[in-house]
Amino acid sequence: MTSSLPTASGRQTTPMSSIGAIWLVAKRELGVHLRSKSAIITTAIMTALIVGGLILMKTLGGPNEIVLGSVTGSEQLSDAVVQQLEAQGREVRTETFSDLEALKSAVTDGDVDSGIVDNDGLSLIVNEKPDDAILGAATSAKHALAISEAAANLPGNEGTQLVENLSAPAAVEALNPPSEVDGSQVAVGFIVGFLLYLGIFGGGMAVAQGVVEEKSSRVIEILLASVRPWQLLAGKVIGIGLASIFQVAVYVAAGIITAKALGLTDGFSFDITKVGLWVLVWFLIGYIVYALVFAALGALVSRQEDLGSVLPVPMTLVIVAYMIGVSVAPSNPDSLVVTIASYVPFTSPIVMPIRSAYGVASTPEVLIALAIGIISIPILLAITTKIYSNGVRRSGAKIKLRDALKAS
Repeated sequence: MTSSLPTASGRQTTPMSSIGAIWLVAKRELGVHLRSKSAIITTAIMTALIVGGLILMKTLGGPNEIVLGSVTGSEQLSDAVVQQLEAQGREVRTETFSDLEALKSAVTDGDVDSGIVDNDGLSLIVNEKPDDAILGAATSAKHALAISEAAANLPGNEGTQLVENLSAPAAVEALNPPSEVDGSQVAVGFIVGFLLYLGIFGGGMAVAQGVVEEKSSRVIEILLASVRPWQLLAGKVIGIGLASIFQVAVYVAAGIITAKALGLTDGFSFDITKVGLWVLVWFLIGYIVYALVFAALGALVSRQEDLGSVLPVPMTLVIVAYMIGVSVAPSNPDSLVVTIASYVPFTSPIVMPIRSAYGVASTPEVLIALAIGIISIPILLAITTKIYSNGVRRSGAKIKLRDALKAS
């Protein structure tokens, strides 16, 4: 199928192929959005916020390092407390002082958080009141040392068995164990959801606003004289999509590079770069799905202020997908609601990558969700092209969706 472009004299140029017509429209849209001052400013601000937010997270996030002091000769007691604190995931640094007065002075000056001394057993020295984590660790360490000391007086292996029995946690049998999601996965999932929500929603709105702008200025009449409606729709979606995916790629790259540079990813149990690449893949699927819908619904009105009356449903779907991903999925990533949302084309582009970041979505599940999303695109294209084609040709009052679907 070909299209012809009219020249200034009204004569037709050499017919263009469908791909050529689509690319011509896409290239125009891409150039307009990449040169847009608002797009440039938005990209710069968002990138700065991402980098700044990660720096702030590094500076303020997580518990501070604990500094413990001890007097020469009582290092065994200090080591026992350190072992308990490190088991809780805390970072601990120790300092040894020559005498008790030097240790007390360091505690008073705030150079160490607590002093560990042997005062008829393990005791703490604090400036005002003990830190809850240190007090709990010191208590556990004191109990463990007392048990070890008592066990040492028992004959044979009885002491060793006693220590093992008292130190071992109670056995737990979980009948329906939930998927475990650690703090780093929750944080990454939240960022992934936000970036996808921002990119998909922003890209869809840009498409809808572009359709209304062309329709209200009657530019659409000139364009439709040169290309077919479906070619114009496809070109617009592709052009704005390329600009949008460039923005999202900048955000993802800035986040990954900054997080790695700050050492925020050192303890991650997953590959953050792989998560970033999946974000781009899912953004592409989600953007196309929503851009087609936004474009079709945008063609039903002729004024920008009327857009709000035709977009509530897709806007609500995007918000619902985001809320499921960041509110429901962290506590129960395998729940029925989250699982279903992972496969529905209007919610899967946000929910499934969040589940992937949590490490609970298997490769077959991801591929099935991707396949469903890809298959839905040509179906949506057929439906939205009909709405778009009939909508852009009519100006004035708002067109009912039912009428746009029925019109020939």
